[in-house]
Amino acid sequence: MNVNRILEAHKADPVDRLRSFMIDWWQGIKLDAMLAPFETQDNFFIASKIIEDPAELAGLNPFAPVMPINSALNAIDFITERTGQRVAVFMKPCELRAFTELKKRKALTFNNDEVIIIGVDCLGTYSRKEFASLVEASDSASVTTEVLRNAAEGGLRPQHFRMACQICEWPGPKGADVTFGIIGVNSEKFLLLIVKDEETDEQLGISPLTDCKASEYQVSHREVVVGAIADTRADMREHFFENDGGTRRFNELGSFLAWMASCSLCGRCLNACPHYRGEFRGKFGRVLDGKTDRHVLSELVNLGRWIASCTGCGMCEQACDRDVPLTLLLSSLSHHIRAELNYCPGDPLQQIPWQY
Repeated sequence: MNVNRILEAHKADPVDRLRSFMIDWWQGIKLDAMLAPFETQDNFFIASKIIEDPAELAGLNPFAPVMPINSALNAIDFITERTGQRVAVFMKPCELRAFTELKKRKALTFNNDEVIIIGVDCLGTYSRKEFASLVEASDSASVTTEVLRNAAEGGLRPQHFRMACQICEWPGPKGADVTFGIIGVNSEKFLLLIVKDEETDEQLGISPLTDCKASEYQVSHREVVVGAIADTRADMREHFFENDGGTRRFNELGSFLAWMASCSLCGRCLNACPHYRGEFRGKFGRVLDGKTDRHVLSELVNLGRWIASCTGCGMCEQACDRDVPLTLLLSSLSHHIRAELNYCPGDPLQQIPWQY
């Protein structure tokens, strides 16, 4: 059962409160390293970064409404390379879903006492270009503050964000050891800190570093608003799937092939996908191992499995320079395939429905 606690925001600054908590927590549990989103030195952008010194937490900003990459694969590599060390990883919901899929597909296990998965609620993210434009007149901290200010009522209108965020299936993390809740929360007053169970709460020494336990209303209100956001974006997803405003629809194979006709086969979308593992190696972009003689049926099987595992981060579309609407195309196909398999990607309790 979850343990829900409150971090009171100092000077109406939730990011500063998060940083001060993380500094104390790092020292208390003796972390060796962390992978998380940090503000760049010029405070103009956000980048995923590994740190080994809590003094560097001054730049931590997991709430920034931008996601340059899906850090799931980096997290897997980071954890694997630091076996035996105590490490922590921050991830947004779609990154955590991709991380879970990678663990399943790679049959990866690690010591839960050594690895701490930290999730953050996500109200949505801008494209890199849009985010850069917004911070040009201020900085990344100011753009983050503006988004957080709207968190209590469910955030800004989703049309402001990337398509992947407009149709996001669930804006709250699933499967994290610790979650920082901002949705449905007046973040100028407090952050909601959610620990997955009492044992983890005790092991991680969280209680002494928080201000109090969360009330039943504070917890339930977040859950209600998270659900309301998910419902709204499900309606948007259905709208986009059924009608793109033209003659081509996203839920038909013929339309899928028509949209893909402008693809240059550069392979950038595959490189950006966190759980792509070379299923089409030699078919797109550079030839990695020279193997191009696989039977077409095996290619279709691999394509179906890959799309079924899509966790909706939208990094493929963000990497595409031909304006192919990959988010809607892949998401629509993924929903059809997942319905047949009765599978929900990113669910840590559900086994992958095929064997490699």
